[in-house]
Amino acid sequence: MKIINSCLLLILFFGCNPKKNESILEKSPKIKSGVVEYNISVEPKNVELFDAGDFGTRARGVFNDGKLHFVKLGKKDQESFQIIDLKTNKETNYLVFRGEKYALENSDEMIPEMGELIFQDEKKIIAGYECQKAIAKMGDGFLIAWMTLELGVNFCPYVISKGFALEYSLNMPFGKVNYLATKVELKQIEENLFQPSKEFKSITLNELQTKIMGLSAESAFEKGAVLPTFDLENMAGQKVGLESFKGTVVLINFWFINCPPCQMEIPDLNELRAEYEGRNVAFLAITFDVKSKVKSFLQESPFNFQHFPNARSIIELYGIQVFPTSVVINKEGKVVNSKIGGSMNIKEELKVFIEEALAQN
Repeated sequence: MKIINSCLLLILFFGCNPKKNESILEKSPKIKSGVVEYNISVEPKNVELFDAGDFGTRARGVFNDGKLHFVKLGKKDQESFQIIDLKTNKETNYLVFRGEKYALENSDEMIPEMGELIFQDEKKIIAGYECQKAIAKMGDGFLIAWMTLELGVNFCPYVISKGFALEYSLNMPFGKVNYLATKVELKQIEENLFQPSKEFKSITLNELQTKIMGLSAESAFEKGAVLPTFDLENMAGQKVGLESFKGTVVLINFWFINCPPCQMEIPDLNELRAEYEGRNVAFLAITFDVKSKVKSFLQESPFNFQHFPNARSIIELYGIQVFPTSVVINKEGKVVNSKIGGSMNIKEELKVFIEEALAQN
């Protein structure tokens, strides 16, 4: 679902630390407000992964010394934007879907685990400003940023640091997203840009996902419910029924190939499966993609679950409208819990569900 893909799309090696007397961080700031424009480029492993009309090809950040108003340009939805508190790095996403306006604060499940931003010796000029390279651990990858102190404002995605990022690359499992400043204009900014309309209603990620897709809590996987059985053919051509897993804890992941959040989760799902190797847990992946496409994808991007392609009828039977969706069922075939939509911390979240299922008699 492209709506959810767009919503959720919200990261090389460490060099030596710079000598302090050579660091641009010793310079004095000149101004504390203005506008910066970025070009956005994406380098996915699969060239069909992103729709530029959904993801955006340019962005504009309007800032003062306290906040940054960030909006994607060249995007289908021109009304959505983000405001970042530059002192705390608290982010609020202002989203418009189907005429409704929502304010969504970034939660732990939406952002990866971050390390300290460490400055390197390398320097270069970007949009007329001297910048210094910095690197931070970001989940299983790295954030690479080029920082300048000459704007007098501190901004870097996901971390609190001195300097303003005029170029940064987010290395994610599905590829790399690059932001490069092309223009910086220093000027006074109206404060009302940082005070969104009260029409934006506060909402959680799960609430937003269910509202957008027209779901209700009851129509998702209700805890304690017994799932309708299925009889599907796996990649080896063998027919497998859900009832055959009686006495086993089962994790089912619903996904499809051209789904960025689905691909983002795969490395963590592989790690999760490896942790439970030899234990009484089965890992299943169900998709509507045809067998030949799944086979080609798995050759390039290992996804170590038992796969069931051509399963549109089961996906519709279960009412799956948001991808990815994961559900854990216990040894009696009852739902323990489910996760609708992508998460940067999917491994930890699903591990809690699996442990709960294993503890049940």
